Amino acid sequence: MRAALALGLVFAAGLSAKTSSAQESLLDGFRTAAHLASSEPMAALRYGRALREAGREKDAAQELRRGLALPSAASETGIGLRYELARAEIDQRDFWGAMSTCRSIASVPGGSSASHACMAEDQLLKRFGTEALLETAQALANGTRNYEAKIAEGLSHELEVNDAAAEASFRQAVAWSPEAWEGHAWLGRLLVRQLHRDEGVAELRHAVELDPSGPVAAYELARTLPASPESATFLEMAVRERPTYVLAEVRLAEVDLELGRLVPARQVADAVIRAHASEPSAYVVSGRVALAEGKSDEALRAGQQALGLVSNSARAKLLVADAYAAKGEIDSAVEAYQAAYGLDPGDPAPLVHASVACHGAERDTSARAFAERATHDFPDWGPGWVALGEALAGEGDPTHARTVYETALRSKGPVDAASVRAKLGALR
Repeated sequence: MRAALALGLVFAAGLSAKTSSAQESLLDGFRTAAHLASSEPMAALRYGRALREAGREKDAAQELRRGLALPSAASETGIGLRYELARAEIDQRDFWGAMSTCRSIASVPGGSSASHACMAEDQLLKRFGTEALLETAQALANGTRNYEAKIAEGLSHELEVNDAAAEASFRQAVAWSPEAWEGHAWLGRLLVRQLHRDEGVAELRHAVELDPSGPVAAYELARTLPASPESATFLEMAVRERPTYVLAEVRLAEVDLELGRLVPARQVADAVIRAHASEPSAYVVSGRVALAEGKSDEALRAGQQALGLVSNSARAKLLVADAYAAKGEIDSAVEAYQAAYGLDPGDPAPLVHASVACHGAERDTSARAFAERATHDFPDWGPGWVALGEALAGEGDPTHARTVYETALRSKGPVDAASVRAKLGALR
Protein backbone atom coordinates (compact mmCIF):
# COMPACT_ATOMS: atom_id res chain seq x y z
CA MET A 1 0.00 0.00 0.00
CA ARG A 2 2.82 2.42 0.91
CA ALA A 3 4.60 1.80 -2.40
CA ALA A 4 1.36 2.17 -4.35
CA LEU A 5 0.58 5.46 -2.59
CA ALA A 6 4.08 6.76 -3.36
CA LEU A 7 3.66 5.68 -6.97
CA GLY A 8 0.39 7.60 -7.32
CA LEU A 9 1.75 10.75 -5.70
CA VAL A 10 4.93 10.79 -7.77
CA PHE A 11 3.01 10.06 -10.98
CA ALA A 12 0.58 12.90 -10.33
CA ALA A 13 3.45 15.28 -9.58
CA GLY A 14 5.20 14.24 -12.76
CA LEU A 15 2.15 14.95 -14.93
CA SER A 16 1.96 18.55 -13.73
CA ALA A 17 5.64 19.38 -14.25
CA LYS A 18 6.04 22.25 -16.74
CA THR A 19 9.31 23.93 -15.75
CA SER A 20 12.50 24.01 -17.84
CA SER A 21 13.60 20.82 -16.13
CA ALA A 22 10.23 19.14 -16.65
CA GLN A 23 11.57 16.28 -18.73
CA GLU A 24 14.20 15.20 -16.17
CA SER A 25 11.80 15.82 -13.28
CA LEU A 26 9.22 13.64 -14.95
CA LEU A 27 11.73 10.86 -15.54
CA ASP A 28 13.03 11.17 -11.98
CA GLY A 29 9.48 10.82 -10.70
CA PHE A 30 8.77 7.68 -12.71
CA ARG A 31 12.22 6.28 -11.85
CA THR A 32 11.55 6.80 -8.14
CA ALA A 33 8.10 5.27 -8.46
CA ALA A 34 9.50 2.24 -10.26
CA HIS A 35 12.11 1.80 -7.52
CA LEU A 36 9.57 2.13 -4.69
CA ALA A 37 7.20 -0.26 -6.44
CA SER A 38 9.82 -2.51 -8.00
CA SER A 39 7.51 -5.53 -7.98
CA GLU A 40 4.63 -3.74 -9.69
CA PRO A 41 4.50 -4.05 -13.51
CA MET A 42 2.45 -0.85 -13.84
CA ALA A 43 5.34 1.18 -12.38
CA ALA A 44 7.67 -0.34 -14.96
CA LEU A 45 5.16 0.44 -17.71
CA ARG A 46 4.89 4.08 -16.70
CA TYR A 47 8.63 4.52 -16.39
CA GLY A 48 9.27 2.70 -19.66
CA ARG A 49 6.74 4.86 -21.48
CA ALA A 50 8.30 8.04 -20.06
CA LEU A 51 11.75 6.91 -21.19
CA ARG A 52 10.49 6.19 -24.69
CA GLU A 53 8.73 9.54 -24.96
CA ALA A 54 11.98 11.20 -23.90
CA GLY A 55 13.76 9.53 -26.82
CA ARG A 56 15.62 6.96 -24.71
CA GLU A 57 14.32 3.91 -26.54
CA LYS A 58 17.01 1.45 -25.44
CA ASP A 59 16.57 2.33 -21.77
CA ALA A 60 12.81 2.10 -22.25
CA ALA A 61 13.07 -1.39 -23.74
CA GLN A 62 15.25 -2.53 -20.84
CA GLU A 63 12.77 -1.26 -18.24
CA LEU A 64 9.78 -2.72 -20.07
CA ARG A 65 11.45 -6.11 -20.31
CA ARG A 66 12.13 -5.91 -16.57
CA GLY A 67 8.43 -5.31 -16.04
CA LEU A 68 7.52 -8.26 -18.22
CA ALA A 69 9.76 -10.51 -16.14
CA LEU A 70 7.74 -9.77 -13.00
CA PRO A 71 5.43 -12.62 -12.00
CA SER A 72 2.35 -10.37 -11.89
CA ALA A 73 2.81 -8.97 -15.43
CA ALA A 74 -0.40 -10.33 -16.87
CA SER A 75 -3.75 -9.19 -18.17
CA GLU A 76 -4.07 -5.53 -19.26
CA THR A 77 -0.71 -4.50 -17.79
CA GLY A 78 1.01 -7.29 -19.67
CA ILE A 79 -0.60 -6.08 -22.87
CA GLY A 80 0.53 -2.53 -22.15
CA LEU A 81 4.11 -3.58 -21.41
CA ARG A 82 4.37 -5.55 -24.65
CA TYR A 83 2.73 -2.80 -26.70
CA GLU A 84 5.07 -0.15 -25.29
CA LEU A 85 8.07 -2.42 -25.86
CA ALA A 86 7.02 -2.84 -29.50
CA ARG A 87 6.82 0.94 -29.85
CA ALA A 88 10.32 1.29 -28.41
CA GLU A 89 11.50 -1.23 -31.00
CA ILE A 90 9.62 0.63 -33.75
CA ASP A 91 11.32 3.86 -32.66
CA GLN A 92 14.64 2.03 -33.10
CA ARG A 93 13.43 0.91 -36.56
CA ASP A 94 13.59 -2.72 -35.48
CA PHE A 95 10.73 -3.94 -37.71
CA TRP A 96 11.12 -7.67 -37.06
CA GLY A 97 11.74 -7.32 -33.33
CA ALA A 98 8.63 -5.17 -33.01
CA MET A 99 6.59 -7.62 -35.09
CA SER A 100 7.57 -10.47 -32.78
CA THR A 101 6.64 -8.41 -29.73
CA CYS A 102 3.32 -7.40 -31.27
CA ARG A 103 2.45 -11.03 -31.98
CA SER A 104 3.24 -11.95 -28.37
CA ILE A 105 0.43 -9.65 -27.21
CA ALA A 106 -2.07 -12.15 -28.59
CA SER A 107 -0.84 -14.70 -26.01
CA VAL A 108 -2.22 -12.52 -23.21
CA PRO A 109 -5.93 -13.04 -22.46
CA GLY A 110 -7.90 -10.32 -24.26
CA GLY A 111 -4.86 -9.24 -26.28
CA SER A 112 -5.94 -10.18 -29.82
CA SER A 113 -7.21 -6.75 -30.86
CA ALA A 114 -4.22 -4.96 -29.35
CA SER A 115 -1.89 -7.38 -31.12
CA HIS A 116 -3.33 -6.47 -34.51
CA ALA A 117 -3.27 -2.74 -33.69
CA CYS A 118 0.36 -3.08 -32.69
CA MET A 119 1.24 -4.91 -35.92
CA ALA A 120 -0.49 -2.11 -37.87
CA GLU A 121 1.83 0.43 -36.23
CA ASP A 122 4.79 -1.76 -37.16
CA GLN A 123 3.64 -1.92 -40.80
CA LEU A 124 3.45 1.87 -40.81
CA LEU A 125 7.16 1.92 -39.93
CA LYS A 126 7.78 0.36 -43.35
CA ARG A 127 5.12 2.64 -44.88
CA PHE A 128 3.03 -0.38 -45.84
CA GLY A 129 -0.40 1.25 -45.73
CA THR A 130 -2.34 -1.62 -47.28
CA GLU A 131 -0.83 -4.18 -44.90
CA ALA A 132 -1.50 -1.89 -41.94
CA LEU A 133 -5.16 -1.58 -42.93
CA LEU A 134 -5.48 -5.37 -43.00
CA GLU A 135 -4.30 -5.42 -39.38
CA THR A 136 -6.57 -2.58 -38.24
CA ALA A 137 -9.55 -4.32 -39.84
CA GLN A 138 -8.89 -7.34 -37.63
CA ALA A 139 -8.28 -5.16 -34.57
CA LEU A 140 -11.61 -3.39 -35.09
CA ALA A 141 -13.63 -6.47 -36.12
CA ASN A 142 -17.02 -7.12 -34.56
CA GLY A 143 -17.42 -3.52 -33.45
CA THR A 144 -14.35 -3.54 -31.19
CA ARG A 145 -13.50 -0.03 -29.98
CA ASN A 146 -9.72 0.01 -30.09
CA TYR A 147 -8.42 3.59 -29.99
CA GLU A 148 -4.87 2.70 -31.06
CA ALA A 149 -6.19 0.70 -34.01
CA LYS A 150 -8.45 3.55 -35.12
CA ILE A 151 -5.48 5.96 -34.99
CA ALA A 152 -3.36 3.50 -37.00
CA GLU A 153 -6.25 3.15 -39.47
CA GLY A 154 -6.29 6.91 -39.98
CA LEU A 155 -2.53 7.07 -40.48
CA SER A 156 -2.76 4.19 -42.95
CA HIS A 157 -5.45 5.95 -44.97
CA GLU A 158 -3.27 9.07 -44.95
CA LEU A 159 -0.38 7.03 -46.29
CA GLU A 160 -2.69 5.70 -49.01
CA VAL A 161 -3.64 9.33 -49.88
CA ASN A 162 -7.25 8.79 -48.82
CA ASP A 163 -7.75 11.96 -46.79
CA ALA A 164 -11.52 11.60 -46.42
CA ALA A 165 -11.17 8.14 -44.86
CA ALA A 166 -8.27 9.32 -42.69
CA GLU A 167 -10.32 12.23 -41.37
CA ALA A 168 -13.23 9.94 -40.57
CA SER A 169 -10.94 7.58 -38.65
CA PHE A 170 -9.33 10.37 -36.64
CA ARG A 171 -12.71 11.92 -35.80
CA GLN A 172 -13.99 8.52 -34.62
CA ALA A 173 -10.88 8.07 -32.47
CA VAL A 174 -11.47 11.50 -30.90
CA ALA A 175 -15.08 10.56 -30.21
CA TRP A 176 -13.98 7.35 -28.51
CA SER A 177 -11.22 8.95 -26.38
CA PRO A 178 -11.57 12.75 -26.36
CA GLU A 179 -9.04 13.02 -23.54
CA ALA A 180 -6.24 11.39 -25.58
CA TRP A 181 -3.97 13.76 -27.50
CA GLU A 182 -3.09 11.66 -30.55
CA GLY A 183 -6.45 11.86 -32.32
CA HIS A 184 -6.56 15.63 -31.96
CA ALA A 185 -2.97 15.98 -33.18
CA TRP A 186 -3.31 13.83 -36.29
CA LEU A 187 -6.72 15.26 -37.15
CA GLY A 188 -5.31 18.75 -36.74
CA ARG A 189 -2.30 18.00 -38.91
CA LEU A 190 -4.55 16.59 -41.63
CA LEU A 191 -6.92 19.55 -41.54
CA VAL A 192 -4.04 22.01 -41.85
CA ARG A 193 -2.74 20.11 -44.87
CA GLN A 194 -6.23 20.30 -46.36
CA LEU A 195 -6.06 24.10 -45.86
CA HIS A 196 -8.69 24.03 -43.08
CA ARG A 197 -6.12 25.90 -41.08
CA ASP A 198 -8.14 27.45 -38.25
CA GLU A 199 -9.87 24.20 -37.32
CA GLY A 200 -6.63 22.26 -37.67
CA VAL A 201 -4.62 24.59 -35.46
CA ALA A 202 -7.40 24.52 -32.85
CA GLU A 203 -7.18 20.71 -32.75
CA LEU A 204 -3.39 20.87 -32.43
CA ARG A 205 -3.58 23.40 -29.61
CA HIS A 206 -6.05 21.11 -27.83
CA ALA A 207 -3.60 18.22 -28.26
CA VAL A 208 -0.91 20.29 -26.53
CA GLU A 209 -3.33 21.14 -23.72
CA LEU A 210 -4.01 17.43 -23.23
CA ASP A 211 -0.29 16.55 -23.30
CA PRO A 212 1.47 19.70 -22.04
CA SER A 213 4.87 18.07 -21.65
CA GLY A 214 4.57 15.92 -24.78
CA PRO A 215 7.19 16.64 -27.45
CA VAL A 216 5.18 15.29 -30.40
CA ALA A 217 2.09 17.43 -29.88
CA ALA A 218 4.29 20.51 -29.36
CA TYR A 219 6.24 19.80 -32.54
CA GLU A 220 3.14 19.16 -34.65
CA LEU A 221 1.61 22.45 -33.51
CA ALA A 222 4.83 24.41 -34.01
CA ARG A 223 5.39 23.14 -37.54
CA THR A 224 1.96 24.44 -38.60
CA LEU A 225 2.46 27.89 -37.10
CA PRO A 226 4.27 30.69 -38.94
CA ALA A 227 7.87 31.26 -37.90
CA SER A 228 7.52 33.25 -34.71
CA PRO A 229 8.73 33.38 -31.10
CA GLU A 230 5.70 31.24 -30.19
CA SER A 231 6.58 28.44 -32.62
CA ALA A 232 10.22 28.62 -31.50
CA THR A 233 9.10 28.21 -27.87
CA PHE A 234 7.10 25.07 -28.67
CA LEU A 235 10.05 23.63 -30.61
CA GLU A 236 12.51 24.39 -27.83
CA MET A 237 10.18 22.59 -25.41
CA ALA A 238 9.93 19.60 -27.74
CA VAL A 239 13.72 19.35 -27.99
CA ARG A 240 14.08 19.81 -24.25
CA GLU A 241 11.62 17.01 -23.56
CA ARG A 242 13.15 14.74 -26.21
CA PRO A 243 16.79 15.73 -26.83
CA THR A 244 17.03 13.31 -29.77
CA TYR A 245 14.02 14.82 -31.61
CA VAL A 246 15.71 15.59 -34.92
CA LEU A 247 12.55 16.79 -36.68
CA ALA A 248 11.98 19.41 -33.97
CA GLU A 249 15.63 20.47 -34.14
CA VAL A 250 15.41 20.83 -37.91
CA ARG A 251 12.23 22.90 -37.71
CA LEU A 252 13.79 25.09 -35.01
CA ALA A 253 16.68 25.86 -37.38
CA GLU A 254 14.15 26.62 -40.13
CA VAL A 255 12.24 28.98 -37.82
CA ASP A 256 15.44 30.83 -36.94
CA LEU A 257 16.20 31.02 -40.65
CA GLU A 258 12.76 32.38 -41.55
CA LEU A 259 13.07 34.98 -38.79
CA GLY A 260 16.38 36.11 -40.27
CA ARG A 261 18.41 34.81 -37.33
CA LEU A 262 21.18 33.26 -39.41
CA VAL A 263 23.69 32.78 -36.60
CA PRO A 264 21.45 30.64 -34.34
CA ALA A 265 20.08 28.89 -37.44
CA ARG A 266 23.62 27.92 -38.46
CA GLN A 267 24.44 26.81 -34.89
CA VAL A 268 21.37 24.56 -34.70
CA ALA A 269 21.95 23.20 -38.21
CA ASP A 270 25.57 22.34 -37.44
CA ALA A 271 24.53 20.68 -34.16
CA VAL A 272 21.94 18.59 -36.02
CA ILE A 273 24.59 17.45 -38.52
CA ARG A 274 26.98 16.46 -35.73
CA ALA A 275 24.33 14.53 -33.81
CA HIS A 276 22.48 12.98 -36.76
CA ALA A 277 25.01 12.44 -39.53
CA SER A 278 22.80 9.85 -41.23
CA GLU A 279 19.63 11.97 -41.10
CA PRO A 280 18.86 13.53 -44.52
CA SER A 281 16.75 16.37 -43.11
CA ALA A 282 19.81 17.55 -41.17
CA TYR A 283 21.64 18.19 -44.44
CA VAL A 284 18.56 19.80 -45.98
CA VAL A 285 18.28 22.41 -43.23
CA SER A 286 22.03 22.99 -43.32
CA GLY A 287 21.72 23.59 -47.06
CA ARG A 288 18.84 26.00 -46.53
CA VAL A 289 20.98 28.03 -44.16
CA ALA A 290 23.82 27.99 -46.69
CA LEU A 291 21.44 29.31 -49.37
CA ALA A 292 20.40 32.16 -47.09
CA GLU A 293 24.09 32.93 -46.55
CA GLY A 294 24.61 33.11 -50.32
CA LYS A 295 26.61 29.88 -50.41
CA SER A 296 24.88 28.10 -53.29
CA ASP A 297 27.69 25.58 -53.87
CA GLU A 298 27.57 24.52 -50.22
CA ALA A 299 23.79 24.27 -50.43
CA LEU A 300 24.06 22.09 -53.53
CA ARG A 301 26.51 19.75 -51.79
CA ALA A 302 24.20 19.49 -48.77
CA GLY A 303 21.26 18.58 -50.98
CA GLN A 304 23.29 15.96 -52.79
CA GLN A 305 24.45 14.50 -49.46
CA ALA A 306 20.82 14.22 -48.35
CA LEU A 307 19.91 12.49 -51.61
CA GLY A 308 22.81 10.11 -51.08
CA LEU A 309 21.10 9.02 -47.88
CA VAL A 310 17.52 8.96 -49.23
CA SER A 311 17.35 9.14 -53.01
CA ASN A 312 13.63 9.89 -53.12
CA SER A 313 13.64 12.84 -50.69
CA ALA A 314 11.48 15.56 -52.24
CA ARG A 315 12.78 18.18 -49.83
CA ALA A 316 16.38 17.37 -50.71
CA LYS A 317 15.62 17.51 -54.42
CA LEU A 318 13.89 20.87 -53.93
CA LEU A 319 17.01 22.16 -52.15
CA VAL A 320 19.15 21.01 -55.08
CA ALA A 321 16.79 22.80 -57.47
CA ASP A 322 16.91 26.02 -55.47
CA ALA A 323 20.70 25.81 -55.30
CA TYR A 324 20.95 25.43 -59.08
CA ALA A 325 18.59 28.40 -59.49
CA ALA A 326 20.74 30.50 -57.16
CA LYS A 327 23.80 29.57 -59.26
CA GLY A 328 21.98 30.69 -62.41
CA GLU A 329 21.92 27.16 -63.84
CA ILE A 330 18.23 27.35 -64.76
CA ASP A 331 18.05 24.22 -66.95
CA SER A 332 19.41 22.03 -64.15
CA ALA A 333 17.10 23.80 -61.71
CA VAL A 334 13.99 23.15 -63.83
CA GLU A 335 14.87 19.48 -64.16
CA ALA A 336 15.31 19.19 -60.38
CA TYR A 337 12.06 21.08 -59.68
CA GLN A 338 10.17 18.66 -61.91
CA ALA A 339 11.75 15.71 -60.12
CA ALA A 340 10.93 17.18 -56.70
CA TYR A 341 7.28 17.58 -57.64
CA GLY A 342 7.21 14.03 -58.98
CA LEU A 343 8.47 12.79 -55.61
CA ASP A 344 5.79 14.68 -53.67
CA PRO A 345 2.77 15.71 -55.78
CA GLY A 346 1.07 16.95 -52.63
CA ASP A 347 3.50 19.83 -52.16
CA PRO A 348 3.06 22.95 -54.34
CA ALA A 349 6.48 24.36 -53.42
CA PRO A 350 8.46 22.84 -56.36
CA LEU A 351 5.99 24.30 -58.88
CA VAL A 352 5.97 27.72 -57.23
CA HIS A 353 9.75 27.83 -56.81
CA ALA A 354 10.19 26.75 -60.43
CA SER A 355 7.92 29.55 -61.61
CA VAL A 356 9.78 32.12 -59.53
CA ALA A 357 13.16 30.86 -60.79
CA CYS A 358 12.06 30.95 -64.43
CA HIS A 359 10.62 34.45 -64.00
CA GLY A 360 13.91 35.58 -62.50
CA ALA A 361 15.72 34.13 -65.52
CA GLU A 362 13.31 36.00 -67.84
CA ARG A 363 11.71 32.76 -69.02
CA ASP A 364 8.17 33.89 -68.39
CA THR A 365 6.54 31.35 -70.71
CA SER A 366 7.99 28.56 -68.56
CA ALA A 367 7.20 30.56 -65.43
CA ARG A 368 3.55 30.81 -66.47
CA ALA A 369 3.37 27.08 -67.25
CA PHE A 370 4.65 26.11 -63.79
CA ALA A 371 2.38 28.63 -62.06
CA GLU A 372 -0.67 27.51 -64.04
CA ARG A 373 0.02 23.95 -62.95
CA ALA A 374 0.34 25.14 -59.34
CA THR A 375 -2.95 27.04 -59.43
CA HIS A 376 -4.69 24.15 -61.17
CA ASP A 377 -3.48 21.50 -58.73
CA PHE A 378 -3.68 23.76 -55.65
CA PRO A 379 -6.41 26.33 -56.39
CA ASP A 380 -6.51 27.64 -52.81
CA TRP A 381 -2.74 28.11 -52.49
CA GLY A 382 -1.96 31.83 -52.60
CA PRO A 383 1.77 31.66 -53.46
CA GLY A 384 0.90 29.89 -56.73
CA TRP A 385 -1.38 32.78 -57.75
CA VAL A 386 1.32 35.31 -56.85
CA ALA A 387 3.81 33.45 -59.04
CA LEU A 388 1.29 33.34 -61.90
CA GLY A 389 0.69 37.08 -61.57
CA GLU A 390 4.43 37.76 -61.82
CA ALA A 391 4.72 35.54 -64.91
CA LEU A 392 1.77 37.26 -66.62
CA ALA A 393 3.17 40.69 -65.78
CA GLY A 394 6.50 39.57 -67.20
CA GLU A 395 4.77 38.52 -70.41
CA GLY A 396 3.16 41.95 -70.68
CA ASP A 397 -0.38 40.90 -69.77
CA PRO A 398 -1.33 43.34 -66.98
CA THR A 399 -5.09 42.73 -67.30
CA HIS A 400 -4.85 39.05 -66.46
CA ALA A 401 -2.09 39.70 -63.96
CA ARG A 402 -4.40 42.05 -62.05
CA THR A 403 -7.14 39.43 -61.84
CA VAL A 404 -4.64 36.82 -60.67
CA TYR A 405 -3.12 39.06 -57.99
CA GLU A 406 -6.62 39.80 -56.68
CA THR A 407 -7.24 36.05 -56.50
CA ALA A 408 -4.00 35.66 -54.54
CA LEU A 409 -5.26 38.13 -51.94
CA ARG A 410 -8.38 35.98 -51.43
CA SER A 411 -6.46 32.70 -51.28
CA LYS A 412 -4.91 30.76 -48.43
CA GLY A 413 -1.30 30.20 -47.53
CA PRO A 414 1.63 32.54 -46.82
CA VAL A 415 0.94 35.57 -49.02
CA ASP A 416 2.54 38.95 -48.33
CA ALA A 417 -0.57 41.06 -48.90
CA ALA A 418 1.32 44.37 -48.85
CA SER A 419 3.74 43.11 -51.49
CA VAL A 420 0.89 41.87 -53.71
CA ARG A 421 -0.89 45.22 -53.42
CA ALA A 422 2.35 46.93 -54.42
CA LYS A 423 2.56 44.67 -57.47
CA LEU A 424 -1.03 45.59 -58.33
CA GLY A 425 -0.17 49.26 -58.06
CA ALA A 426 2.81 48.82 -60.36
CA LEU A 427 0.74 47.32 -63.19
CA ARG A 428 0.12 49.54 -66.20
